[in-house]
Amino acid sequence: MGPDLARHAAPATFSARMDAEHWLADERRLIERGDWTPPKLRVAQQHSRSQTLGEYADNWLEHRNLKPRTRQGYRELLDGPIAGLHGVPLALITPERVRTWHTGLGTATPRKREHAYQLLHAVLNTAVTDGRINVNPCVIRGAMSSPSQRQAVILTPDEVAKVATAITPANLKALVLVSAWCGLRWGEVTELRRKDVSDDCTAITVSRAVTHRAKQCDISTTKSSRVHTVIVPPHVVPDLADHMTHFVADDADALLFTAERTCHYNERTMRNHFADALKAVGISKRVRIHDLRHFHGTMTAQCGATLAENMARQGHSTVRASMIYQQTVDGADASVAAKLSALAEMAQKTG
Repeated sequence: MGPDLARHAAPATFSARMDAEHWLADERRLIERGDWTPPKLRVAQQHSRSQTLGEYADNWLEHRNLKPRTRQGYRELLDGPIAGLHGVPLALITPERVRTWHTGLGTATPRKREHAYQLLHAVLNTAVTDGRINVNPCVIRGAMSSPSQRQAVILTPDEVAKVATAITPANLKALVLVSAWCGLRWGEVTELRRKDVSDDCTAITVSRAVTHRAKQCDISTTKSSRVHTVIVPPHVVPDLADHMTHFVADDADALLFTAERTCHYNERTMRNHFADALKAVGISKRVRIHDLRHFHGTMTAQCGATLAENMARQGHSTVRASMIYQQTVDGADASVAAKLSALAEMAQKTG
């Protein structure tokens, strides 16, 4: 009988009476010293102190509500860059050990190293919440966000129009225009269906995205898990309407951009067509399809859209994500300076 007036059993059955009496005597000494805790709780604490990062991380991943691609990505990080810490007990993962591990990852793949560190930080954060460790040992400054290796190339509106006109086959013109002027992600634009476009082609509802990994097609919610509607700029509406008439089947579930041999349009195939179009119009800059999304963020910012409006159009859930897509282009700072002078002159006239 413990101080809590509850009956407690030994953690196991003893083979000899003497061993049982020794266990009982030890329990009484703990009670007398005021150090007693329930035996089952002590066993659980001992287990938690000896539990390895690999064991805890596996349990952490199993109980997370994640999209298939995200789960697979985490699994690859745990089995790859983080695997070197799998056998280390949680209590022995110190800041020094984390720094040694992080340095050992090298600098050849900075983005992968950043993601591995972010995942380790998240797992150990939960371990702190669960009481397995006292503090998170991931304290390397700047490790959560490595500098971008490549600066996005922002085309001009005229260049976007020329590329869209030059690209072949002709059904890809609308894909370029929607990507650039509506800011959709690749997985979102290739999963668009007739039912997602308003009858007058002035609005597009973005509620799904498709990902392909290891030859598996996964149609799920958008990256932010939010449904949002994007108003199509008026100058794009005629091209989108023409595309809907000539290239999209009448079925509500018909894809806007179909592929002959795959379920959705292949990004590698699109890259080839896009590169050919850039070359055809004399653009030598190395532009990615994803740069069209940066183009959209930059153009909306230049038009005076607030950060909240830009986040809504591009489906961002964080300010940091939205700011990545808003870049300063040639002449933008001069334009801002001119507007500031205009405000000052107006104030002088009315002052």
